[in-house]
Amino acid sequence: MTHDSRSVQEELGVVPSQQQVLDVLQESCRVLQQPSARRGRPAQVSWARLCMGMVLGVLQGWGAQLDLWRWVSFESWGPFAPVRVSDQAISNRLERAEPFFHQLFEQVSAWLRPLVESWQDRTLAPFARDVFALDESTLDQVGRFLPWLRGVPSGKQELLAGRISALFDVRRQQWVRLEVLKEAKANCKNVAVAMLDGLHPGTLLLFDRGSLGFALFDELSERGLWWISRYANAVSFQVSHVCDQSDGVLDAIVYLGVHRADQARHPVRLLQFWHAGKHSRYLTNVLDPNSLPLDMVARLYARRWDIELAFRLLKDVLRLNQLWSAKWAVIQLQVWACLLIAQVFHALQVQIAGQAGVEVFEVSLDLLVRLVPQWLQRGLSPIEQAMRFGRDLGLIRPSTRHQVEVPWIDPAWVIPPPAWAIQPRVKVRHRPPKKKPAG
Repeated sequence: MTHDSRSVQEELGVVPSQQQVLDVLQESCRVLQQPSARRGRPAQVSWARLCMGMVLGVLQGWGAQLDLWRWVSFESWGPFAPVRVSDQAISNRLERAEPFFHQLFEQVSAWLRPLVESWQDRTLAPFARDVFALDESTLDQVGRFLPWLRGVPSGKQELLAGRISALFDVRRQQWVRLEVLKEAKANCKNVAVAMLDGLHPGTLLLFDRGSLGFALFDELSERGLWWISRYANAVSFQVSHVCDQSDGVLDAIVYLGVHRADQARHPVRLLQFWHAGKHSRYLTNVLDPNSLPLDMVARLYARRWDIELAFRLLKDVLRLNQLWSAKWAVIQLQVWACLLIAQVFHALQVQIAGQAGVEVFEVSLDLLVRLVPQWLQRGLSPIEQAMRFGRDLGLIRPSTRHQVEVPWIDPAWVIPPPAWAIQPRVKVRHRPPKKKPAG
C-alpha cells in the first residue's frame, strides 16, 4: 500500500482514553438531546450511561437486555454510580434511544475521519473521487423470547431480525452510510437508490450484479457515478466495439439487453478472461480502457469483499449473531453499538497498517478486538503496543486474502472506443420490477 504521508501521527491514535470517551458522550448528549415538553422529573438513567452500557455490553459479550439493566442498577463505571431502576424502566428508555445512537454514530465517524484520511489507499482507482462497496446483510434469527414468536416454525422469515444496507469506504475502511431495516427480505434495489442519494459525481461503486438492474445502471451513469460489477444472470448484450480480444481475453463496449422489453440506455464495458481454468467476467461504465485497464478492474472488484469482511466483524467477532432481544428497538440499538465499536477498530487497523508500512489486511482485526481492551485496562497505548510487539504477537502478519491473477495485456493492443460506439441508445424500456404475490 502506498500512503500519502509518512508523518508522525498523534501519539493518542484513534483509541480514546476512558475520560475522552466520557467527554465525547457527554458532549454528544448535550448537542443531541432535544428539549422535552413532557412534565415530570428528569430521567434517572442518562443517555451517556445508556450508551456506555450498550458499548461495554458488546465488548464484554452480554447475552440479553437484562444484562444492561443489571449493569445500570448494580455496577459503577467512571463517574457513573449505580442507579436502582426497574428493568421495565430500562426497556422504556431503550424504546426512544435509536435516533440518539444513530446520531452518535455519525458524530464518532466524523471525529475518526481526519485520523484515517492521511492513511487512505489512493492507489485504488486514482481517477475516482471515492471508492465505496455497496451491499446488504441479513441479521440472524431472534430468540423466541416473545409469546407470538413461540409458534413460528423454524426457518420462517418472521424469525429474522432484519437487515443492514450499507456503503463501505474501501480506501479508508470506514462505514459511510447505513440503514437498519426491519424487513429482512425486500427489494434491495429500492434501498440501493436511497444509499446513492447525495454521493459526489466521480465516486466509484463496487457491488454484486445480483443486487441491481438496467434501470439502476442507467441512473448511476446519469448521476456521474462510476461502477464495477460482476457479469451474471446470463444478461444478453450487443457488441458495439472491441477494444481488445486475444488469448481468452475480451474487452468490449456493449449495450446490455437485446430484447426491447428490457434494455439499458448507456453502454458499458464487458471484460472477461480465462486464467488457471477459471472464467472471470465484469461490467463497468468506465468506458476508457486506459483509465481502467483489465487488471485494475479485477483487483477493484476483489475489494468488494471488504464489506463482507466488515459484516463478518459485526456478526462473528462483535457477536451481532447473538441478539439480546426480539424487540425491534433493542435490535436496532445493538446494531448501532456494534457499528460504533467497529468504526473505531477499523480506523485503528488503518492507522497501525500505515505506521507499520504494511497493507491494511496484514493487521489482524480479530486479534485487535481481543488485545485492545486488555491494553486499555492496563493503561497502555494500543498504537505503541502494536508497533512494539505487533509482529511477535501475530497482530501484524502476511495477509491470507486471495490475490487475483490476470493475464498480462500490452497497452498497445488496446483500441480505445470511437465516439460513435459509446453513444446512449435513443429509446429504451426498463422492465418493471416483479410484484410479489399478495399474502
